[in-house]
Amino acid sequence: MMDDARVREDEAEGGSFRDPSGYVFRREGRVFRAVDAACHALLRGLERDGTLPRLIESGALVGTRFVEEPALLAGLRAAHPAHEHFLEHDAIPFLTFPYEWSVSMLADAGLHTLDLEERLLDAGCALKDATAFNLQFVRGRPVFIDLGSFERPRRMDLWFALGQFDRMFLYPLLLAVEQGWDLRACFLGSLQGRPVEDVARGYGPLRRLRPRALFEVTLPLLLNRWARGRERVDRSLLERANPDTRPQRATLEGRRRRLRALAAHRRQDGEWADYARTCSYDPRADETKQRLVGAFLAAHRPARVLDLGCNTGTYTWIACEHGAEVIAADQDHDAVDALYRRLRERPAPVTPLVLDITDPSPAVGHLNRERASFLERLDVDCVLALALVHHLLISGNLSLPAIRDLFHRLTKDLLVVEFVPPEDPMFRRMLQFRVDLFAGLDLGGLERVFAERFTLLDRQPVPGTARTLLFYRRRERAA
Repeated sequence: MMDDARVREDEAEGGSFRDPSGYVFRREGRVFRAVDAACHALLRGLERDGTLPRLIESGALVGTRFVEEPALLAGLRAAHPAHEHFLEHDAIPFLTFPYEWSVSMLADAGLHTLDLEERLLDAGCALKDATAFNLQFVRGRPVFIDLGSFERPRRMDLWFALGQFDRMFLYPLLLAVEQGWDLRACFLGSLQGRPVEDVARGYGPLRRLRPRALFEVTLPLLLNRWARGRERVDRSLLERANPDTRPQRATLEGRRRRLRALAAHRRQDGEWADYARTCSYDPRADETKQRLVGAFLAAHRPARVLDLGCNTGTYTWIACEHGAEVIAADQDHDAVDALYRRLRERPAPVTPLVLDITDPSPAVGHLNRERASFLERLDVDCVLALALVHHLLISGNLSLPAIRDLFHRLTKDLLVVEFVPPEDPMFRRMLQFRVDLFAGLDLGGLERVFAERFTLLDRQPVPGTARTLLFYRRRERAA
C-alpha cells in the first residue's frame, strides 16, 4: 500500500492475487481494493452495526472507506469491469514483510491477529485466513490490511485459520526462540510459513513428550500424519453450525499467552545491540555528532530518511524530530528489536526492519512479483550511513566504489557518511581476527571515490576522535 511509480495504474498488486474476493490496485497515488458482492455485503453489515468503524478508529484495521463518489466509482468500474464495489485504503508509507521483522514484531503481529479474531467473533464473523502478510507496521503498531479476509462461518467454536496461524506465527517463533533460526530463514524459504515438522525435527523424541511440546508439536504432528493417510475427510463436521464461541476463545487465549511468553524469553545477545554503551565515543564527541547531523537535517528537511545501520535508533529519532518519516534498518536483530520495543512505548513515524544491506530482501513469490524487493519498495530522500562504511568494507567485503554505488542507488538526494579511519579503536576491534587490507585507507581516498557520484556539501570532524562526517548530495550518473 505504498505509493510507487513503478507499479502501473490499475494493475492488481502482486501480493493480493490469492484473494478470491478481490484485489488491491493503485491509481493516481491512491490505494483501492476491488471486492465482490459477498464481501461488500459483509463489510456493509459490519459498517452498519458499528464494528468496522470501531476497528478502524482503534487502529486495528487500516483506514478504509467505501468508494461512493459517482465519477470515481464509474471510472473504477470502467477500468475493472468484473467488479461493482470498491474500497479505498490509507496508503502505508513503507511495506515490510515478516522476513524483515524482529521476534517482538512477529509476536505483536500474531497477538494483533488473535485480538482481531476475538473482536470479530463478537460480530458473528471470523478471519478466513491468518497469514502474517496481512499485517503491516505503522508508527510502531501492527495494522491489519486485508479486509477481504472477513467471513461469517457456520461454526464459531473452531477457528479454521488456526493451522495457518501456527505456521505463520507460533512455529516461526518456536524456531527463532528455541532453536536459533532467524526469521529471514523461516519465511524466505517458505512464504506459507513453517510446518510443525520443522519444529519437531529440532525437538527429539523425548522433548516432544513434555506437556507443552505434546500439545504444540507432537499432537499436531500426529494429526497431520493421520489426515494425510486418509482418502476422504467428512466435511460435514466442518460445516455443522455451532454458535458457541467459548471453545474458540479459549484457544485464542492459549495462543496469546504462548506468543507473549516466547517474545519475553528470547535472549538478547546481538553483537551491536549494546553499541551505544561500548562504542569509543566520549560524551562530548557523541553530543557534537548528534548536533551536526541534526543541523544538516534541519537545514534540508528530507521527507523520507533511511537510517542504515540504525542500531537502537539514536539518529532515527533525531530524523523524526526534524519532520522525516524514517526507515530504520540494521542487520543486527537484537538492535532492531530494542528499537521496536522502544517504539512501542514512544510511537513515531518509524518503520524498523532487520536487513543486511549487502544482501537485501529479494523479490519473491509468484513470478517474483508477489512480494517486491527491498530496493523496489525503497523511496527515500536521504540516507544516514553513520559508522557504517568500515562494516561494509570489513564484514561485507565491499570495495569503496561498490559502497559508493550502493548509496547512490539507495538515496534520491542526500547522504550522510561517517568516515572511520583504520586507526579507530572500533575499526581495530573488527580487524583483530582478520587480515588487515586497509592500511592505505584514508579520508582523501574515500572523498575521491565518492566524488564520482556525489557532490560534497560539507565536511565536519568529530572532536575527540579521528572520525569525520561527510554531507553529500547525489548526482546523476554521466550519460
